Amino acid sequence: MGKFIPNPPDSRPFMETSRSFGNYELQSALADLIDNSITAKCKKVEIRCDWNEGDPIIRIKDDGNGMSQSELNQAMKHASSDPTKSRDLDDLGRFGLGMKTASFSQARRLTVVTKTSEIAGARWDVDTVSDNWLMEVLDEEEIKIISNLHEIDGTGTEIIWEKTDRLTENREMIKDSFDEVVSNTMKEISK
Repeated sequence: MGKFIPNPPDSRPFMETSRSFGNYELQSALADLIDNSITAKCKKVEIRCDWNEGDPIIRIKDDGNGMSQSELNQAMKHASSDPTKSRDLDDLGRFGLGMKTASFSQARRLTVVTKTSEIAGARWDVDTVSDNWLMEVLDEEEIKIISNLHEIDGTGTEIIWEKTDRLTENREMIKDSFDEVVSNTMKEISK
């Protein structure tokens, strides 16, 4: 009989490949994250799309349950749930890929900040991921710089997309066309 050896995927090529899973458009990617917010029992979801001098940043913030650091670490893991296991009826996720694939379909950097009784943050960046699958865990000072979630009463989660190259590829994006894309996306989501 043969032997078994570890043979994990190379991280950077896998992350690049995962950017094409699901063939998402912006509204579909945002809808996946809104589904996660609904599963987290949110009452409100806020989506901000900032032009940011031609390097758009998109923020999706909810007032749902939030996650501890260990729950966030699990949520940031690719294929973080077993689709064969039973799950709550109101859980809209299945494979543990939605947040990551939806995010990477639009952006090269995914940051998640989340608050329960404590605040936690983590980041994947396609351009800097190492072959050891080392995810960046943010400290409290870094979190305060990038998110105001620490200032709110209660719980919640904020997802931040940076390096949103898919929004600007294949066309010369100017602020007016960005505003039009965002406006059309928000109309589609609100249907």
